[in-house]
Amino acid sequence: MMDFSGKTVIVTGGTKGIGAACVRLFHARGANVVVVYRGDADAAEALVGELGAVGCPDGGSGGLGGCAVPVCADVSNTQDIERLMALVEERFGGLDILVNNAGIMQSTDIEDMTEDEWDHVLAVNLKSVFFMTQKALPMLKACGSGKVVNVTSLAGRNGGFVNGLAYTASKAGIVGLTKGFASRLAPFGICVNAVAPGTTETGILKGVSDEKMAGLLEKIPVGRLGKPEESAAAVAFLCSDEAGFVTGAVLDVNGGMYFA
Repeated sequence: MMDFSGKTVIVTGGTKGIGAACVRLFHARGANVVVVYRGDADAAEALVGELGAVGCPDGGSGGLGGCAVPVCADVSNTQDIERLMALVEERFGGLDILVNNAGIMQSTDIEDMTEDEWDHVLAVNLKSVFFMTQKALPMLKACGSGKVVNVTSLAGRNGGFVNGLAYTASKAGIVGLTKGFASRLAPFGICVNAVAPGTTETGILKGVSDEKMAGLLEKIPVGRLGKPEESAAAVAFLCSDEAGFVTGAVLDVNGGMYFA
C-alpha cells in the first residue's frame, strides 16, 4: 500500500470532487494535507472535520492519517500563492507533493464567449498551475524528490464534447506545461505528471443537461461515469515512490473514451 507518512501535500480545489477524494486518500495514507479552497469555508471545515480532529496545531485536524489544514486562497493570484507557500513552510517545514487540481468548468458557445470569461477560465485553470508550481519550487527542490501532479481533462486531449473552448484550451495547456516542467525539473529530482479524467461524478456536471449527459454516456465504452476516487488513486500513484521513474506522463482515466 502506498505510504505517504511524514509527507506534506498541497491539494488545490481540495473541498469537492476529485480534490476532496485526493485529500481523503493522502490523509488516510499518513500525509499532512493542505486543503486549498476558495469561497466555501463550510465545505472546507466539514471535510477537515470528517477526517477527525486529533491534536494537530493551529486548527488542523488529525485522526488516522496526518494533519489536514484548510487554507483559503485564490490560486489565480500570485500574492495569495506566495502567502500559501509561506504558511506551508512555516507550519510543516517544507513540501513534498503539489496537486494542482483547482479548476472551473465552462460551456459557453464559441459565438457567445467574452474576453472576460476567457481570461477568467485561463487564469483559474492554467495560470494557477504555472505559478503554484513556480512558487512551490524552493520547497520541492529542497526535499530532493518532489512530485507535482496536474489535473487536466479528457477535453485537453481530444477537444471535448460539451465544454467550451476556453476550458479545452486551459486543459490542453496543462498538458504542455506538464511536459515542459517535467523536462526542466528532472535534474532536481522532481517528477511532474498529469492525470486526465474523463466524465466524472462531480459537481462540475451540474450545468450539463440530461440530454447532453445521455449523449456523453453513450461515448463511454465502459458504460458509466468515472468516480472521483478513481482519479485520486491515479494521482496518488504518480506521487508515490513506486512512480519515481515516471515523469512527463499523462495518465488517462476515462473509461476508454480516449486512447493516447
